[in-house]
Amino acid sequence: MPSVLLAVLNHRLVHFLFIILAVMGVYGHTLDVPFYLDDFSSIQENPIIYQWQGTLKELWQFAPMRTIGYLSFALNYQFHQFQVDGYHIVNISIHILASLAVWGLLLGLVRTPALKDTLSPAAQIWLPFIAALLFALHPLQIQAVTYIVQRLASLAALFYITGMMAYVYARLSPNLLPRLLWIGLLIICMGLGILTKQNTATLPFALLLIELVFFPNHLRRLLIISGFAIASLIGVWFILALAFQYNPFSLQAMEALTKETTTISRESYLATQFNVLWTYIKLFFYPVGMHIDYDYPITETIFNPQALLAFAGHLALLILGFFSLRRWPVVAFGILFYYLAHAVESSVIPIRDVVFEHRTYLPNLGLFALFAWLLVVQVPRWLDKNTAIILVIAVTMTLGTMTWMRNQVWRNPIALWQDNVEQAPSKKRAWVILGKHLIQADRPQEGIKALLRSGTKVQLADGSSNTTYSAETLLNLVVAYKKLKQYQQAMNIINQVINNPSIDTLNRAKFYINRGNIFFEVQQFEEAEKSYSTALQFYPNSISARANLASIFATTGRLQEAENMYLDMLVIDPHNAVILQNLEKVRRMRQ
Repeated sequence: MPSVLLAVLNHRLVHFLFIILAVMGVYGHTLDVPFYLDDFSSIQENPIIYQWQGTLKELWQFAPMRTIGYLSFALNYQFHQFQVDGYHIVNISIHILASLAVWGLLLGLVRTPALKDTLSPAAQIWLPFIAALLFALHPLQIQAVTYIVQRLASLAALFYITGMMAYVYARLSPNLLPRLLWIGLLIICMGLGILTKQNTATLPFALLLIELVFFPNHLRRLLIISGFAIASLIGVWFILALAFQYNPFSLQAMEALTKETTTISRESYLATQFNVLWTYIKLFFYPVGMHIDYDYPITETIFNPQALLAFAGHLALLILGFFSLRRWPVVAFGILFYYLAHAVESSVIPIRDVVFEHRTYLPNLGLFALFAWLLVVQVPRWLDKNTAIILVIAVTMTLGTMTWMRNQVWRNPIALWQDNVEQAPSKKRAWVILGKHLIQADRPQEGIKALLRSGTKVQLADGSSNTTYSAETLLNLVVAYKKLKQYQQAMNIINQVINNPSIDTLNRAKFYINRGNIFFEVQQFEEAEKSYSTALQFYPNSISARANLASIFATTGRLQEAENMYLDMLVIDPHNAVILQNLEKVRRMRQ
């Protein structure tokens, strides 16, 4: 290879630009991916986002340990309202920065005492670049990037990885001022990370791991970092307890703040995670069969044979990691960091959904470092150099192509959820969401079929069975029958559930809104107005109910009332472009 070309390929600026272009290449077509799942409750239907008054206090009161993440959503809304392209630009930018942070971290690690004399100059250049490229291109990273609300995972990872990088450069810096600046960046990243997502609480222990693996024979410093890690963990606990108004010294606080759900016991969650972690590892090496909403079996006890076998496999990997500390530092770091970064979400803290791909975004860093080491250091020893280069190109191109194709599926909600129900046919939520999207695509008959798949059979006392449906399913069935102009069937559903005490006030308001929509469509405006007004009694901030009331006022010539209603709506959602346009239309009609 000509020396000039080699010099260009080895240049850090080329690697820097290539990482950016690689991310843009596989994610650039995702700007139109719509909102999914928690995007609605966390962003689109969340008053704290569209009514934000510009203070951190509001966000802190809403979600203390995710203040920074929700700040980013609120700022997004100020510029883009609910146009998804702006949110995706931010998500993609975060992924670019996180990938560059991986590159920067590894550039530092290859200069540490454990690696600088064992890696060739070429390996010190290419190992960080390949690790960052794998991080940027792997399809298992998609959910933390393309699924808007999971910016919480990627943003937290950005702060976490940047914090580790700052620590490494502080350790390597011979001068006091640069060292203090790097330590300052580390402290900032720790603070921002813990206010973005709770899994960053393990960052101090990641610093301890770096010290243990890459700076051996520094017992005094290990003890200092250990004390710092323990003190940091205690500090995080006090912040968490006080934020949620618990006594940090009480067992009640410990019990309440270390579980998201009470439907899964700690033992069951841990036993299930033994298997979940192997699912994640399998998807890392064979990223086929990914889907957004898993139907994962709960393992009731850690003494389940499958759970015990899974645990034995993890234990073997951990033992390999500890035995690799001196001979293969990157292997040790890769394995031990992977488990450390999973410690919050895959241990004894029960979370309602036991598996989600975005939870692997940060832990995958360990596997990417290990895999890059295999490709750059070991494969050239086992094979010739040219074969190793071809293998690296093939792997990165394959991963990039798979990511681009998977993102293409994310652009089409029907395709995404159809794929999901094919892989998890018993997942009721997936059938509901597929049905909803089919109805929105003017395919109500298919939507009804999907929705009816989401029912739960209940055995009655007389031996017969009945099928029950969630409020969301019934709401979507009402919309489907309305689209088909089967108004009586829609009304039958509404009348059966509208007074059911198990229906919460928000869903009750939605049923009244749909009832009003049917009356509006058949031009029974008085009944429609009553329904919308009742909906507002249950949910006063409902934009839909107010917008439909305003339409009735305008249709029946009550323009002043319509204008007043639009002005009331702007108090709730001051940046809503549709409301502003409709207000202007009403004002023109009054002239």
